[in-house]
Amino acid sequence: MTAPDDDLIAQLSLRHLSEVVAVDSQSDERSQTIPTTEGQRILADKIADFHRKLGAEVERDTSANVLAAYPGRGRGVGRAPVALMVHLDTARGTAAIPKLELHRDWAGGPVPFPKNPGIQVSLATYPAMHAFAGHDLVHGPGDRPFGLDDKLGLAHCMTLATLLAERGEVDAPPLVFVGRPDEEVGRDEAVIELSKRLAERGVRWGYTIDGILPFEINVENFNAATASVLFPARPARVLATAPKPWVATIGGVNTHGATAAAEGHRPATRLAALWQAALDPAEVAIVRFTSDALRDCDAKVQLWIAEGAEERVREALAAVMEPHLVRGASWSMEPETTDAAGGASEDMLRWVHRFLRSDPGFTLAAEDSAGRDGYSQPYRAVPTEEGVRLDIRLRDFDPERLERRIAHVRGLAGERPVESHHQYVDMGPKLAAHPGLAEAAARAGEAAGVATVTQPIRGGTGVDPFIAVGIPVANLGTGYFAPESEKELTSLQLMAGHARWLLALVEDLAENGPALREGAS
Repeated sequence: MTAPDDDLIAQLSLRHLSEVVAVDSQSDERSQTIPTTEGQRILADKIADFHRKLGAEVERDTSANVLAAYPGRGRGVGRAPVALMVHLDTARGTAAIPKLELHRDWAGGPVPFPKNPGIQVSLATYPAMHAFAGHDLVHGPGDRPFGLDDKLGLAHCMTLATLLAERGEVDAPPLVFVGRPDEEVGRDEAVIELSKRLAERGVRWGYTIDGILPFEINVENFNAATASVLFPARPARVLATAPKPWVATIGGVNTHGATAAAEGHRPATRLAALWQAALDPAEVAIVRFTSDALRDCDAKVQLWIAEGAEERVREALAAVMEPHLVRGASWSMEPETTDAAGGASEDMLRWVHRFLRSDPGFTLAAEDSAGRDGYSQPYRAVPTEEGVRLDIRLRDFDPERLERRIAHVRGLAGERPVESHHQYVDMGPKLAAHPGLAEAAARAGEAAGVATVTQPIRGGTGVDPFIAVGIPVANLGTGYFAPESEKELTSLQLMAGHARWLLALVEDLAENGPALREGAS
């Protein structure tokens, strides 16, 4: 097959990405509906219409699942259907944008984010950006993430479907493009019936197009759990001198836990705990810590400061924050008009400081964790009627060590109430019996002239319901930087490369994919 022109593919991909990022489809863990937000229904209708116009047989259910089926052709006619899946939702706090920014021939200097000129996204600040050097960068305004997770994967699939429609000579197995809701909030019940329908269609293999790094192939992912520690309400400490109420706003460095080390992540929970540890308790009483509802790496800290100590307190906060400003952290401290009272937040921050300084024999903070390391991240604190609830993400590739992480939280919590629950499990043990998934993607990389890498993904992929019905699903990278961050970006060159990779994968599956299960339609 003659490879399509990269410039044409890039422009096609840019058009598709522009269309989908203009729709606000963030999910909401607080909602009890499926999908959890109306925006996902709107995007599902848009994607269903897109595939209908290309001639697909389309299903769109009440949960906002979209299935677009295309028949096999050429050498792929006798193959089993293959599912190519993305999720339609984005993380809470993302923003729809009407127009993407394009920065040509990036030479490694600071990327010009029009609404956030203070952040320094450059090779000097982020060596991980080397893959984008010389590329035409595609990004948002810089004030909020705009949802490359997983709208970039969605755009890649739209481009692939368009290329297949235009190039009838390309062999392909039967393909089912799937858009699913509420992956970001772990609502597996949204796709349980969907997984059964795919099995009934005879789908034997699948790929999620939901990875981060360029051309990565993932057949392992974290085991995940959460824990919440309750710090009971108590009266605030009374300072010896007449206190003044103040409020500090702490903007952390916003990144996904998967890339926290490379991107210098810092949550406000850690920053405020360091600040408190540097203060004289005789001069300061913290009375309320509240994580931001949309960006849990940010927080407001209400405190009392003794007369004459204001400058020392301000200098201590500046010292904690200064190393992180170049990566997007921010802070301010102003007099407060309200007089909130309570000591639970103070207890919580002391506990976070103690927790992160403990030595349980495994890595704790996400920003200190890379590769096959897991983490135990205190990321969000929420005032409740009972006191303050601290939420902790627990991730590990070793399921036994994940249990040790839960035990570590419980042990340090002492008599404080702790709730924990498991979220998802590593797909690796189940996929070990299906090496052909990764092998096909690697061969496709060679055919497309791109360098693939098979490695675990430091997150989840939402494939448990599909594996449960006998459909092994690997995950493929989409090629972008700074997931779920205001700094997120991709490039025209990587968009074109990923579309070519998927096109080559379809051709490989036509020749080497799983055979049709006997009796399946």
